[in-house]
Amino acid sequence: MAGFESFREIERLKIVFGSWPIRVFASIPFHNFLALVNEAGEPLRELNGGARKPDGTYHYQALSGPLTAIETDYSQRNPLYFPEFSIRPTSRAAVLFEGNAKDINELWSGALTAAQAIERARLRYSPLRRNSNSVAATLVQAMGLALPRAACSVLRAPGGRCVLLNGNAQ
Repeated sequence: MAGFESFREIERLKIVFGSWPIRVFASIPFHNFLALVNEAGEPLRELNGGARKPDGTYHYQALSGPLTAIETDYSQRNPLYFPEFSIRPTSRAAVLFEGNAKDINELWSGALTAAQAIERARLRYSPLRRNSNSVAATLVQAMGLALPRAACSVLRAPGGRCVLLNGNAQ
């Protein structure tokens, strides 16, 4: 992503911490992700962690595989490769930061740099530790922001406090 030049006309943007309920876990929100939304709350970009299949597609029901961090651009949609969770009606979200395009671009760029570092680390997906939730936690830390206290759920999501970079990728 080159930047948010096309979003300059938009006065305020938000980075939100989202969580989507997984039916296997009694529909408790356990898939955490980040989204960049406009003033109307419409997603522009989204960052998801998870496993990638050998063919490069996003593994929606992973139990193993290489851990990945993927950015979805809502102007070029392809859910097979770029997951879309913020548009799902059951997703919850908490605002992490609200600001102008320049401030948002700076923070989001930090998250993208961390996402690339996660890819380079060649970690394996683990349902209880290294998963979408630990990717989201790592990206939030890379932006210098604080995780929502409950991470959008009454129960703490598995891997939700596991930071994958800075020597903590075990």
